[in-house]
Amino acid sequence: MSASLIDALRTVPIFSDLSAEQLEWLASHGSDEVHDDGAMLFTPGSEADSMTAILDGSIDVLLSIGGQMVPFLTQRAGVVTGLLPYSRLRTYPGSGQAVGRTRIYRLHQTQFDEMLRMAPGLGPRLVALMTDRVRETTRLTQQREKMMALGKLAAGLAHEINNPAAAAGRAASSLLEHLRRLPQLTARLNEGGSSDAGLPAAFALIIALAAEATPAGKPAAGAAINGRERSAREDALTAWMERHAIEESWLLADTFVEAGIGVDALETLASTVRPEALSSLVAWFEAIVATQRLAADIHAATARVSELVGAVKVYSHMDRAGVREGVKLQHGIDSTLVMLGHKLKRTGITLERAFDPGLPDIEAYPGELNQVWTNLIDNAIDAMPDGGTLQIETARDGSFVLVRIIDSGSGIPLEIQPRIFEAFFTTKPVGEGTGLGLDIVQRIVAQQHGGRIDVDSRPGRTMFTVRLPIGH
Repeated sequence: MSASLIDALRTVPIFSDLSAEQLEWLASHGSDEVHDDGAMLFTPGSEADSMTAILDGSIDVLLSIGGQMVPFLTQRAGVVTGLLPYSRLRTYPGSGQAVGRTRIYRLHQTQFDEMLRMAPGLGPRLVALMTDRVRETTRLTQQREKMMALGKLAAGLAHEINNPAAAAGRAASSLLEHLRRLPQLTARLNEGGSSDAGLPAAFALIIALAAEATPAGKPAAGAAINGRERSAREDALTAWMERHAIEESWLLADTFVEAGIGVDALETLASTVRPEALSSLVAWFEAIVATQRLAADIHAATARVSELVGAVKVYSHMDRAGVREGVKLQHGIDSTLVMLGHKLKRTGITLERAFDPGLPDIEAYPGELNQVWTNLIDNAIDAMPDGGTLQIETARDGSFVLVRIIDSGSGIPLEIQPRIFEAFFTTKPVGEGTGLGLDIVQRIVAQQHGGRIDVDSRPGRTMFTVRLPIGH
């Protein structure tokens, strides 16, 4: 029995007021270990069979996330950890690595009953310690899961924002080029010092056609036709313009088809001016239509960016404190779908929504509920790597509201369904999941909101049903 071990045990707060006899018992029935910096004290899945007190140094607890071991928490000298009496811990969910020269004391679980008989005052302390550990671990796992969700969504969101931003940039460059050409095209209408007498009528017609062709915020007319029909329209416009000696007819035809302007419109325009003025007039008309179309494209792209920013704001709930308030479930689900939109498109999943328009607001924590939708929808997407159908439904059931998230994936095997809400349980390959998601979902739904989450799964159909009370 080492006197230095007894002295070291006395520095551990939970052992500090034990008698000399009790400390001697601990020292004689446990082991005194010293580990070098970087030594692995436990690994994922290894048996948790001993109570451990850190006497000197510290231990970094790491979890496998994305194929890499990342720090989860640091336990320092004075902390009692590992398996505790009455604990249900059986295996370690992560790794423990010594930081610096680390000295630990271990007491095997076979000694627990005798320890509690010898020092009965340790029982309540260890139960309180275990309660504090569960509370702190829950806080840290929720924080870690939020950061994981944020990182997962950030890549997709960056892609979603980049698409309209790039489109706006391309449209702005083209718009600038057209604006540079407009003065030259306008001047051509008055070549020779005299303008065509039919120009006023032509201008009136152009204004009407241009306004009809590019209504603000509407998609291009050419986007609604198939490739064969588009090609036929371009060929017809090109042939007409070539017959009328209009330059660069193939370029002008693309703009007119995109705007929904056909040969009939050009024929009407041609009837207002002399043949020699037609080429300049059609070129000027195309520039006006293209300019309006490009401005509409920029408007649509920037509106999409604003929509994405708005979705992020709703999703993160950044403008409000973490308090209960009236929540519209559809808004949170919609914002989550925007955040996961890139992943949905990439996997070719069909989304079907069936929202109850009469669903009442509920009293809830909106930010936490968005975390629930993220986990459930993301899991559903992962269950359909080759595509499928994702259904999201809302309904009222008495004093509760229901949210159903249904995927057409391979299903959850019956034998593991009872375990899916356990902390650190995952069916994903090593490095791809922490097993924290559904555990946190259940905590948010049940503990924070007084609700319930159920799963019904078979091959081809898995349904998670979240039941939330409307009031407190």
